[in-house]
Amino acid sequence: MEAKSIQLYQLAHKKLHLVEKDAMEFVEVIQDTIEDRTKNFVTKEYLDVRLVELELKLITKLAETEKNILRWMFTFWIGQLVAMFGFIYLFLKH
Repeated sequence: MEAKSIQLYQLAHKKLHLVEKDAMEFVEVIQDTIEDRTKNFVTKEYLDVRLVELELKLITKLAETEKNILRWMFTFWIGQLVAMFGFIYLFLKH
């Protein structure tokens, strides 16, 4: 047993006048209740890991977006060059 559990056991045994078995059961019920309520707590370490994951996801999305923008820009520029040379060719041919 932990020190806190021993203290709680002693208090339950002496102050509440519980027999040893009942005092132990009382301590176990309280410990189980505390564990149930605290198992869903978010720790600083969890938040740090989650923040790093989200940052990596964001950086990946930004890189993909930049790549797509550059691809469309070059496609547009090539299309503009083809159209410009086509018009120049038509004007010079006539």
